Amino acid sequence: MYALTSHPEARAELEDVEVVRTAYRTRDNALRRLHERLGGAYASAASQEPAERSASRGNGWSPRVLARRALSLFAPAFGEFPDAFAGWVDTAVPTGVELVRQRSIDAICSLCPPATAHVVAAEISRKTGVPWVAQFDDLFRFHVENEPRAPWRWYARRKNRRWLGRAQLAGAITPAMLDYVRRTYGLDGDVVMVGFDPEESPRVPRATHSRMRLVYTGSVYLDDHRPELLFEALERVLSSRAGEAPIEVVFAGTRRDSELRQRLARFPLASRACVFSERLSPRATLELQREADALILFNYTASAGTYGTLSFPAKSFEYLNAGRPILALPRDPGGWGDALLASTRTGVAVDTVEEVAVVLDQWLQAWARDGTLPYDPDLDEIARYAQPRQAAKLAALLDRAVAARRRP
Repeated sequence: MYALTSHPEARAELEDVEVVRTAYRTRDNALRRLHERLGGAYASAASQEPAERSASRGNGWSPRVLARRALSLFAPAFGEFPDAFAGWVDTAVPTGVELVRQRSIDAICSLCPPATAHVVAAEISRKTGVPWVAQFDDLFRFHVENEPRAPWRWYARRKNRRWLGRAQLAGAITPAMLDYVRRTYGLDGDVVMVGFDPEESPRVPRATHSRMRLVYTGSVYLDDHRPELLFEALERVLSSRAGEAPIEVVFAGTRRDSELRQRLARFPLASRACVFSERLSPRATLELQREADALILFNYTASAGTYGTLSFPAKSFEYLNAGRPILALPRDPGGWGDALLASTRTGVAVDTVEEVAVVLDQWLQAWARDGTLPYDPDLDEIARYAQPRQAAKLAALLDRAVAARRRP
């Protein structure tokens, strides 16, 4: 679910910040172990014999299958809810309570994901009376409509309201996400985004490429993103030109290179134009973005249309700071991501293969003529998304929370 990484050099830059670690263990109880033995959600498929898996799932009315299904129905009550990190609550809460009492802490701030962080903060706030601000970088288990099973949806809504009922205020990374938190959980707050660090702007000499270079950095989510739009558009544009392809698309750190190559197999010209590299360090990623002629952004497509833009690629802010034109596809179903590009004048969002091909063709003409692409950003608007501005908004939320709790 997550890649575990460590950046000690980043923590070293945080002056007067103490990091307190508590032990983590997977949640364990008799019902969870029974569910695992029966082949339920917590079972490891590799640990089951093939014959056993076939027997347990083939007969829908066997006692084993009925017991497994019954336990699955109630799995949130004894399993990994709200997420796989629920076992951290047992050690994080008492440690947090002790720290609050020892250090005279004024406020608590927690970040989701993981959703368990909000559970820990809720319990510390309940036990100490210290005001709590819940920051949502994603809704995850707090987006109850995503749960297709009605009993789980009812249980999740009930538990989430109980936890968030102890929060003073909330932050969220999009206006639509904040509106959802207000409607669903009755929490006021403000939009606080990930933003970009203006100090992370490595100077990169303007490179001369033999081909126009487009760059995509970060993970690709094949069930949500639609890279085929780009692949088919590339094929169309390149097939209209004789000789070697005058365009190169670099994918760095997708974690889906093999699957993307499989999808590219249908587009031989586009396949030759695409280059894949392993995950890069943060600095190398920023340098690669600045060496590019333009940047590719894949928008999320799931669930944004109904509620608005609940989530969007955090790399959008790195891209704003990179100073390169952005091609986003498809359009953000909730509209907010498209408005971000339009207001900052940093790029264009398109929906169809034809629209992607038009942009690529225009860029190729400009690159062949001038060796660069047209780009006229609104620097003042971009500065709104710098981390110092966003940190100030989070600080204001914490001040409001403390003031409200102190008010008689």
